[in-house]
Amino acid sequence: MSLSYLQPVDDTFISEDYKPQQVGFVIQKHLPSLGIPDLTDIKIAFFCLDTLSQSFNRFREHFYSLFVGNWDFNIADLGNLPQGETLEQTHFAISQIVAQLIKEGVIPVVVGGSQEFTYSLYRAFDSLEQMVNLVSVDAKFDFGNADELFVENSYMSRLISEPPVNLLDFTNLGYQSYYVAQEELDLLEKMCFEAIRLGNVTNDLKSIEPAMRDADIVSIDMTSVQAKDMLAMGNVNGFNSREICAITRYAGISSNVQVMGIFEVPNTDLASQLVAEMLWYFCEGSNFRIKELPVINDENYTKYIVPIDDIQIEFFKSTQTERWWMKPGGDKYSGPQNHVPSGLVPCLPQDYEEAIRGSIPERWWRTYRKSV
Repeated sequence: MSLSYLQPVDDTFISEDYKPQQVGFVIQKHLPSLGIPDLTDIKIAFFCLDTLSQSFNRFREHFYSLFVGNWDFNIADLGNLPQGETLEQTHFAISQIVAQLIKEGVIPVVVGGSQEFTYSLYRAFDSLEQMVNLVSVDAKFDFGNADELFVENSYMSRLISEPPVNLLDFTNLGYQSYYVAQEELDLLEKMCFEAIRLGNVTNDLKSIEPAMRDADIVSIDMTSVQAKDMLAMGNVNGFNSREICAITRYAGISSNVQVMGIFEVPNTDLASQLVAEMLWYFCEGSNFRIKELPVINDENYTKYIVPIDDIQIEFFKSTQTERWWMKPGGDKYSGPQNHVPSGLVPCLPQDYEEAIRGSIPERWWRTYRKSV
């Protein structure tokens, strides 16, 4: 059983130390005396990638001290995953644990370690036999290392090249231009992937909602947060603490997100507090998940048809949540996909407004190019 890789949390984290309204009282814990919690009624479970240089006890202290929201589900702390003897052993253990949790209907959250463990989250879907959409919150694209722009063993290079290739779509949120080579941008453009600059995200946080709505994996590199908000060494610019919490709330709201990773956590008390609040916001967002599946002639959706030259673009608007979808062209999207039927892709009302002005939305072009 893959969960046997996990080690229990410290016995000092007992429920009696917390008020009944606090996370530490209600969360189900993997303790030495109790073993791994029963996952039957668990919706979200997290585990930490513990190392000799960093323990996540401070993170737990902060998270357990928070007061629970008006949540109608249970959460669990599954403990810590120690490093394997080799990097590949750690990748394997993470992927096996994540795959098992998803199969049991639990949303896993992985805290700690390097962002290269995004590859582990991705490989967990091999046994689930589905294509994967990945959203990465990162100031860089991670195709290379300190010496080379592109290296074969970078986790991003492995994602797009190693079989089985399950990556359907990739979106980067918050890249900073001076950390990114033009060749990397050109590669993403060639593969019809999306990258949104830091300034564009912070100017309109709502613009990330369609990408999150269609994501299976959300990977957050904490170096995307400005260093001063964590009292850590890192990047001068980046998301502030409020913005990164809002991003994790969007991830929680998405009914498609099946796993989230929070990586590259600085070893400071302020960073531990911030990650605790990010996890709280993810749980808060999950409480408001609504599974919407627009279908033809469904009275819960209003259909709009916009002709542009010799192209017809169909838009659908939910009368319940006012969220939008559109139907791109191309044979690849003519049938049902993993995430929504009829080949629909999430979009913004701005895409519809752009279409009625006579311009084909960039989101439509990108999906069309990918299909051909």
